[in-house]
Amino acid sequence: MSNLSSFPPAAVGGLALGEPAQSEPAQLEPNSWPEGLRAIFDLILASRFPMFLAMGHDLRLFYNDAYSDLLGDKHPGAHGAPYASVRPELWERMRPYFDLVLAGEATQLQHALMEFERNGKRERRFFSVSLSPVRHAGQVAGVYCVLTETTSDVLSEHRHAFHQKLGETLEGLDDAIHIIKATSAMTGQTLGAARVGYGEIDPTGRTVNVDRDWTDGRMASLGGMSHVLDDFGPEIAAMLRQGRTVRIDDVAADPRSAPCAAAYAGIGARAVVIVPIIEEARLAAVFYLHEPSARHWTEQETAMAEDVARHTREVVRRSRLEETLRDAALERDALLQSERLARVQAERLSNAKDEFLAMLAHELRNPLAPISSSASLLSMQFSAEPRICQTSSIISRQVKHMSRLIDDLLDVSRVTRGLVKLKLATVDFREVVTGALDQTRPLVLEKAHQVRVELPETPVWVRGDHTRLVQSVANIVNNAAKYTQKGGQLVLALEAVDGSMVLRVRDNGSGMPPDLVPSVFDLFTQGARTLARSQGGLGLGLTLVKRLIDLHEGEVAAHSDGVGLGSTFTLTLPCVTGACDGGDMQPGDPEAARAVLQRKLRVLIVDDNSDAADSLANLLQVQGHATSVEYDAESALRRARAERPDVMLIDIGLPDVDGYQLASALRSLPETAATVPVAVTGYGQAKDRERALQAGFAHHLVKPVDMTALVRILESSAALAAVAEAASTPVTPKPASASESEETMAPA
Repeated sequence: MSNLSSFPPAAVGGLALGEPAQSEPAQLEPNSWPEGLRAIFDLILASRFPMFLAMGHDLRLFYNDAYSDLLGDKHPGAHGAPYASVRPELWERMRPYFDLVLAGEATQLQHALMEFERNGKRERRFFSVSLSPVRHAGQVAGVYCVLTETTSDVLSEHRHAFHQKLGETLEGLDDAIHIIKATSAMTGQTLGAARVGYGEIDPTGRTVNVDRDWTDGRMASLGGMSHVLDDFGPEIAAMLRQGRTVRIDDVAADPRSAPCAAAYAGIGARAVVIVPIIEEARLAAVFYLHEPSARHWTEQETAMAEDVARHTREVVRRSRLEETLRDAALERDALLQSERLARVQAERLSNAKDEFLAMLAHELRNPLAPISSSASLLSMQFSAEPRICQTSSIISRQVKHMSRLIDDLLDVSRVTRGLVKLKLATVDFREVVTGALDQTRPLVLEKAHQVRVELPETPVWVRGDHTRLVQSVANIVNNAAKYTQKGGQLVLALEAVDGSMVLRVRDNGSGMPPDLVPSVFDLFTQGARTLARSQGGLGLGLTLVKRLIDLHEGEVAAHSDGVGLGSTFTLTLPCVTGACDGGDMQPGDPEAARAVLQRKLRVLIVDDNSDAADSLANLLQVQGHATSVEYDAESALRRARAERPDVMLIDIGLPDVDGYQLASALRSLPETAATVPVAVTGYGQAKDRERALQAGFAHHLVKPVDMTALVRILESSAALAAVAEAASTPVTPKPASASESEETMAPA
């Protein structure tokens, strides 16, 4: 088999053209042909497939009606004319094959691309071609050709292969300009178009703006130009605005474009395909293919252009949205931590959104750690001074508020990605309401709200995660308290109705305009509220409520009669019968942080943040422990080998040698085998906890340190040390299990 896309450089033996064919008929008119040749020609005339005979030394054409359709306005003048004069555009490509057949050898071409002029238009069509010698008196007298069009099949294959290649190409691109450039080039090269590109429609819908496009050199680029859409024909502009593709084979001959031929001439286009891209019910962009001369565009080519336009537009839209999110994230980071931005900005630009959020939480927790420790130290040292105790309480309360904001930020990301796993138990929802009120009490008291709670006398059992349900209700109550003027009224009413638990939280606060209610649970919606800026918040709380309640297969809805008329949030969950396994859901004792251990420990604190290290050391000293501080891993390792501390509190992000490497080194040395290494870090995701335990840490705490959890760890370490002393043998601390490790992370 041969293919017209790769012709041999010369004929393979046989009779070269230009030499007389042997024993050719005396007359080249079919009526004068011998009976055998006339019979062949009669079969050709009766066939529905394009066929022809090319007879004599100059290959004069004799063809049927099906082939005449391929000749266009060259028919009927092509009858009896030499093939070379009828098909000059194909002659040089076909000549080697005619030579081969005239030498007596039949040949075939599969899916051959033929580009030719027909009726003044350039056409690109694919054929399977069969060429056989016609013999007369034992000699080759001509060529018998049968053509079977395969354009539809070939273009379908091309379309599939093109989309596969396009997907592979776009997968490695994240910049909208590069995506458009690559797509335009691939489309133009595949379809043989002279110019391909995208034009953005301005907000008025009148002007097309082209940033850049691709050309094969036959046409000039339209990059950097703008054009009025209606200048190219009001009917065409209307079709595009209606979302209909425009296909014009010849601008001058098409009644839709002919009156505006000057506009097309101004951009050098004679044949066009224009695919509209509709977004939010308006024409947002167009994808165009241009030719400098008339061309017949096939249905398959047009369909491919439409596919490319839709696919690429979605990729471009997603790319630009990601660019917008990255820019917004960087701006938030700059406001929150200008000093840290210079060191981490380059890395964050290449990280995905979720990695950025994890780093943001870590950096926000770092300064909270010394603040929290210092506040606890103040309350312990000056417990008899009311003003100092009040100040310490305010600081602690605000640290907890900031911690909740960070947790909400990470929770939204984790819930969205399906990383939150509920710890399901049978829960009395009355306890959930009580727990939520405990969490929100500081804000409610600060704003002097009156709170009325209506709870049924009997339990209201639901199947859920106690911690996440308390978090959800607390977020709703916090939202109500925040957007209600000082001295307002809040009502929490719980009831069981038709097998469902229904909790309504009503307030007489600022309310919501009607257009905000449907989107109140969407991410960052709070930013659009009238009081959002003055009241603070990232608009994450209600989004998190919606996601968590969805995980519980429940519903949450909002209602407001208008601005200034208050709001009502309704939470609904299916009820279950009887308590089963909710006994372990009681919150920890907040006074545990003040417990004084009977056995004092030697504690080495390792953190390059001197404020965090020193303040935590002071707090533990007040509790009676012997503390020491180092600010890098190498110094800490030397001191640990010399002093053999009972416990080491180690930051992960140390300079030069990180906390993971330090923990591994401690485990491998006999001098520190009994030391309990505890990770104290701003990295708080599940994968960070797992990595810490794998590196050799016995526990994992998130900054600011939950003193309740730290006291429990110190108590267990004291017990280990006591056992070791009694046995006079070092006891290697056992790493916490997954459930124990999670418990140490729970914020107080």
